[in-house]
Amino acid sequence: MTSIGIHAAPVPSAQAHTLVLDGVGASGDLVGGKAAALDRLIGWGIAVPAAACVTANAYRVVAQQPSVVALLTRFERGEEVCAHDVDAAFSLAGLPAAMLDEVCAVAARVGAGRTVAVRSSATVEDMDASSFAGQYHSALDVDPADPAAIERAVLSVFSSLHHPAPRAYRKALGIADDGVAMAALIMPMVPAVRSGVLFTQDPTGPAGTIRIETVHGLAEALVSGKQTPRVQLVSDGIVPADAEVEVGELVTVAREIERRAGCPQDVEWAWDGSRLWIVQARPITVAAVDRDPCDTDPDLLSEHDFTTAGITEMLPGVIPPLRWDVCSFIVEEALRTMFDALGTHSADSEEPTRRLLYRIHGRAALDAAVTGTPGSSGGSQHHPTSRIGRLGHHFRAARARRRAVFDADVVIHAAREIDTGAPASSAQSPRDLLRCHLALTDLATRAMGAEITVAADAGAIHEGLRLLLTRYGPSADADRLAGALTVPETRVDPSPRASMAIPAGPTWVESDRRSPAGGPLPERSATIDAAMKMIDASPRRPKTDVTRWLRLRQVERLVTEARAQFERRERTKAAILSLGGEIRRVHLEVGRRLSADGLLLCPEDIELLTVEEFRATALGHRPPAPAVLERRRRRLHRQEQQDPLPSSFHGDPEAMAPATSAIGRTLHGWAAGNGRFRGIARRLTDPDQPLGSDEILLATTTDPSWAPLLMRCGAMVIEQGGPLSHAAILAREFGVPAVFNLPGAARALDGHHVEVDGATGTVTILDEGISDDIPHA
Repeated sequence: MTSIGIHAAPVPSAQAHTLVLDGVGASGDLVGGKAAALDRLIGWGIAVPAAACVTANAYRVVAQQPSVVALLTRFERGEEVCAHDVDAAFSLAGLPAAMLDEVCAVAARVGAGRTVAVRSSATVEDMDASSFAGQYHSALDVDPADPAAIERAVLSVFSSLHHPAPRAYRKALGIADDGVAMAALIMPMVPAVRSGVLFTQDPTGPAGTIRIETVHGLAEALVSGKQTPRVQLVSDGIVPADAEVEVGELVTVAREIERRAGCPQDVEWAWDGSRLWIVQARPITVAAVDRDPCDTDPDLLSEHDFTTAGITEMLPGVIPPLRWDVCSFIVEEALRTMFDALGTHSADSEEPTRRLLYRIHGRAALDAAVTGTPGSSGGSQHHPTSRIGRLGHHFRAARARRRAVFDADVVIHAAREIDTGAPASSAQSPRDLLRCHLALTDLATRAMGAEITVAADAGAIHEGLRLLLTRYGPSADADRLAGALTVPETRVDPSPRASMAIPAGPTWVESDRRSPAGGPLPERSATIDAAMKMIDASPRRPKTDVTRWLRLRQVERLVTEARAQFERRERTKAAILSLGGEIRRVHLEVGRRLSADGLLLCPEDIELLTVEEFRATALGHRPPAPAVLERRRRRLHRQEQQDPLPSSFHGDPEAMAPATSAIGRTLHGWAAGNGRFRGIARRLTDPDQPLGSDEILLATTTDPSWAPLLMRCGAMVIEQGGPLSHAAILAREFGVPAVFNLPGAARALDGHHVEVDGATGTVTILDEGISDDIPHA
């Protein structure tokens, strides 16, 4: 298969106005993307009609004419110019006489007695990531013997570079107009019996499927939509028996083009009744699967068990790319620091590099095996069994606790100082902003490590107190008393400048909601008296005043230590969110500058960038194209419409598992104390949604930004979380009945009249005629 009718032309000069394509490697800067691709096909021996090009140099000569210069000046001023005015400017400029003679001569040579097609070949066309299909003008059936017709055709192609549609297309792709030029490709009109388009990989079909669309006559009827094509699918190279005679050869040629190009191709072809011609080939730019590049590759998930326990409060909801990059680094490094300090990683050689944190459908999940979650198939944490091993473990735990307490107190103080004395972001240079960003991220990582360790220690002390009380009374009473006794002494009020729910997320001052204010705390002595009363009433009560005094002191010590650590945990968490607010301000300042320069729609769009893109754009590089950012925005919106991830799952979850049916009208979950409440249950998915103080909050999970709702609702039923979660602490502080760990309850109970008993962990359905799809734990 060889090209026809044209002898090789001399190597063009840098200022050549016309060029016959001969397969020796024409530059895309000179002949544009479409002509360069055809020249490459000719060099590969593919049957391509004779072709020549009016080069980008010729376009640049025309662009220097006064009427076109005036047009380009209007564009530089930001004016919108209609296609008619663009065409008029180029028509007024015309082609210089000598250039027109040269173009007519090459058109006659290529046409060889036939009319020609004059097609666009912009220097930004038929690119790997963007085809510009249909954006530019082409002229068909142009008579090479008519200089006026040739001039009109070439000028119409040149002027289409600046029509409104392709200008908007380039803007969406982030392609600057500076340096963009147009060439005009001239080819003879093929007397096509049939023609069409072949995709070497069907964008909507399974791998290995070729899609062929065929029309009678010219493919222009297919491209313009004037004819409905016949569609044929070729699987695994097997041509259907009823296929036209040219299909077998077409498939062979297309596969050869794909092999040489190294990627799937969109091939335009024509059959003249005796010979197959390829008139265009370009990369396929649309894939069938639109995966989130920020999500973990689904292929990497199949070997792992995952859990959302604990992480949904740290990193709630669907997380945009920039926020994810920052927060996942903070949490991942904090977890590794804690595991290393405790010596709980095994000696497995894979352990140092195995990830802990994953982004799945836009949400955070932990590797259940690495984090040692019960029920996971494996576990990277090991616990010493020998006496020496246990002593070593206790020593490391004590050292980690002391370090965590020190780090927590340092970051609490540092966050307070930064909150009150941070310089205005608008006054900082780009490099100063990035240095500030790195310093804040480093400090937040240290704070997160301290918070995780302190929280674990507080939980261990709480458990010790609960087990102690369980020796003297019913488990339910022991749970209730342990929860009440360990509420922190002082409530932590977040700064209005702090992130509400997640580091680098929106701040309280950005929202219309006020940060939660402090209030009176319950009396502690009465609760300790209640604990001692339960101990005294037990058959196992202390037998002497001395042993009773020792037991009282033990309870008081555990209570004091637990309260202190829980308070330190809350203050550290508040410090993390305060630092997150500062990180957020750096992000928005960079976003504000990019928005002012017209590179982002609004400052908040900075969150659609990755951290690498953020750093590059802060230093003056262009952000991703608007089309790329819009695709990311739409994907985030779709992810927000999906159900949260299950509490535990294997591989890539398609959706939350359906709720199981309840037996009877009483559902059992985890109790968080504070009595009973009856009311209408309302399912909320966002803390900005309204809820009355006489209504019961239903939610899948919550985070600190829900605090105003949690404090004023009549009661709460939360599908995920437990007695030590942030929501449970608030429930105990404000006397709100709460029940946790009821998967599926939010949807099933929505709108029903129920009673929530926070002491027993039960939810009772009070409606008549309740359906059987209510879940239970």
